[in-house]
Amino acid sequence: MRHFLRAGLVAGLLMATPVLSADAPTANVGLKGKLLAEMPLAPEFETTGNRHMRMRILTLEKGGVVALHAHDARPSIEYVLAGTTIETRDGVETVYKAGDVVSADHTVSHWWRNDGDETVTILAMDIYQPDE
Repeated sequence: MRHFLRAGLVAGLLMATPVLSADAPTANVGLKGKLLAEMPLAPEFETTGNRHMRMRILTLEKGGVVALHAHDARPSIEYVLAGTTIETRDGVETVYKAGDVVSADHTVSHWWRNDGDETVTILAMDIYQPDE
Protein backbone atom coordinates (compact mmCIF):
# COMPACT_ATOMS: atom_id res chain seq x y z
CA MET A 1 0.00 0.00 0.00
CA ARG A 2 1.37 3.40 -0.92
CA HIS A 3 0.69 6.36 1.32
CA PHE A 4 0.90 9.83 -0.17
CA LEU A 5 1.73 12.82 1.97
CA ARG A 6 1.51 15.56 -0.60
CA ALA A 7 3.51 18.24 1.19
CA GLY A 8 7.08 18.12 -0.02
CA LEU A 9 6.52 15.43 -2.63
CA VAL A 10 9.38 16.63 -4.84
CA ALA A 11 9.44 13.64 -7.18
CA GLY A 12 5.76 14.03 -7.93
CA LEU A 13 6.17 17.70 -8.70
CA LEU A 14 9.05 17.05 -11.08
CA MET A 15 6.97 14.57 -13.09
CA ALA A 16 3.68 16.45 -12.74
CA THR A 17 1.43 17.67 -15.50
CA PRO A 18 0.21 21.21 -14.78
CA VAL A 19 -3.54 21.70 -15.05
CA LEU A 20 -5.18 25.10 -14.93
CA SER A 21 -7.90 25.66 -12.34
CA ALA A 22 -10.08 26.98 -15.18
CA ASP A 23 -10.15 23.38 -16.47
CA ALA A 24 -11.69 22.10 -13.21
CA PRO A 25 -15.23 20.76 -13.48
CA THR A 26 -17.99 22.50 -11.53
CA ALA A 27 -20.47 19.59 -11.40
CA ASN A 28 -20.16 15.92 -10.46
CA VAL A 29 -20.71 13.37 -13.23
CA GLY A 30 -21.07 9.64 -12.65
CA LEU A 31 -20.49 9.88 -8.89
CA LYS A 32 -22.53 7.84 -6.43
CA GLY A 33 -22.20 7.60 -2.67
CA LYS A 34 -23.46 5.06 -0.17
CA LEU A 35 -23.35 5.93 3.51
CA LEU A 36 -21.97 3.03 5.56
CA ALA A 37 -21.93 4.64 9.01
CA GLU A 38 -22.14 8.03 10.67
CA MET A 39 -21.52 9.20 14.22
CA PRO A 40 -22.04 12.60 15.86
CA LEU A 41 -18.81 13.63 17.57
CA ALA A 42 -20.30 15.97 20.21
CA PRO A 43 -21.05 13.12 22.67
CA GLU A 44 -17.44 11.94 22.26
CA PHE A 45 -15.57 15.27 22.54
CA GLU A 46 -16.40 18.60 24.17
CA THR A 47 -15.32 20.95 21.37
CA THR A 48 -16.55 19.41 18.12
CA GLY A 49 -19.79 21.35 17.76
CA ASN A 50 -22.23 19.46 15.58
CA ARG A 51 -19.57 17.77 13.43
CA HIS A 52 -20.04 14.14 12.44
CA MET A 53 -17.65 11.42 11.38
CA ARG A 54 -18.83 9.31 8.46
CA MET A 55 -17.71 6.45 6.27
CA ARG A 56 -18.93 6.04 2.71
CA ILE A 57 -18.35 3.97 -0.39
CA LEU A 58 -17.96 6.26 -3.40
CA THR A 59 -18.12 5.01 -6.97
CA LEU A 60 -16.97 7.00 -9.96
CA GLU A 61 -18.13 5.64 -13.30
CA LYS A 62 -15.91 5.51 -16.39
CA GLY A 63 -15.67 9.07 -17.71
CA GLY A 64 -16.98 10.48 -14.42
CA VAL A 65 -15.70 13.47 -12.49
CA VAL A 66 -15.85 14.76 -8.95
CA ALA A 67 -16.15 18.54 -9.24
CA LEU A 68 -13.64 20.94 -7.72
CA HIS A 69 -14.25 21.14 -3.98
CA ALA A 70 -12.47 22.33 -0.83
CA HIS A 71 -11.78 20.49 2.40
CA ASP A 72 -11.47 23.66 4.49
CA ALA A 73 -13.99 22.32 7.03
CA ARG A 74 -14.01 18.63 6.07
CA PRO A 75 -10.79 16.65 6.51
CA SER A 76 -10.88 13.27 4.81
CA ILE A 77 -8.97 10.08 4.14
CA GLU A 78 -9.83 7.92 1.14
CA TYR A 79 -8.70 4.38 0.33
CA VAL A 80 -8.94 3.31 -3.31
CA LEU A 81 -10.52 -0.15 -3.37
CA ALA A 82 -10.71 -0.66 -7.15
CA GLY A 83 -9.90 1.11 -10.40
CA THR A 84 -7.60 3.98 -11.28
CA THR A 85 -8.42 7.66 -10.79
CA ILE A 86 -6.65 10.96 -11.38
CA GLU A 87 -6.70 13.68 -8.74
CA THR A 88 -5.85 17.28 -9.63
CA ARG A 89 -4.57 19.28 -6.67
CA ASP A 90 -2.77 22.62 -6.92
CA GLY A 91 -2.51 22.17 -10.68
CA VAL A 92 -0.75 18.80 -10.31
CA GLU A 93 -2.24 15.52 -11.54
CA THR A 94 -1.61 12.36 -9.49
CA VAL A 95 -2.76 8.87 -10.46
CA TYR A 96 -4.15 6.64 -7.70
CA LYS A 97 -4.80 2.91 -8.00
CA ALA A 98 -6.32 0.21 -5.81
CA GLY A 99 -4.46 0.14 -2.49
CA ASP A 100 -3.54 3.84 -2.47
CA VAL A 101 -4.50 6.19 0.35
CA VAL A 102 -5.26 9.88 -0.17
CA SER A 103 -5.48 12.46 2.63
CA ALA A 104 -7.08 15.89 2.37
CA ASP A 105 -6.72 18.39 5.22
CA HIS A 106 -8.08 21.93 5.56
CA THR A 107 -5.61 23.29 2.97
CA VAL A 108 -6.79 21.08 0.09
CA SER A 109 -8.93 21.99 -2.90
CA HIS A 110 -9.02 19.33 -5.61
CA TRP A 111 -11.04 17.40 -8.17
CA TRP A 112 -11.01 13.87 -9.58
CA ARG A 113 -11.70 12.11 -12.85
CA ASN A 114 -11.95 8.55 -14.08
CA ASP A 115 -10.30 8.10 -17.48
CA GLY A 116 -10.00 4.34 -16.99
CA ASP A 117 -12.02 1.44 -18.35
CA GLU A 118 -13.58 0.45 -15.03
CA THR A 119 -15.55 2.01 -12.21
CA VAL A 120 -13.43 3.47 -9.40
CA THR A 121 -14.49 2.41 -5.90
CA ILE A 122 -13.26 4.39 -2.88
CA LEU A 123 -13.77 3.90 0.85
CA ALA A 124 -14.06 7.48 2.15
CA MET A 125 -13.93 8.65 5.75
CA ASP A 126 -14.42 12.29 6.69
CA ILE A 127 -15.42 14.67 9.44
CA TYR A 128 -18.03 17.16 8.33
CA GLN A 129 -20.66 19.55 9.59
CA PRO A 130 -24.18 18.56 8.47
CA ASP A 131 -26.47 21.24 7.08
CA GLU A 132 -28.99 22.42 9.63
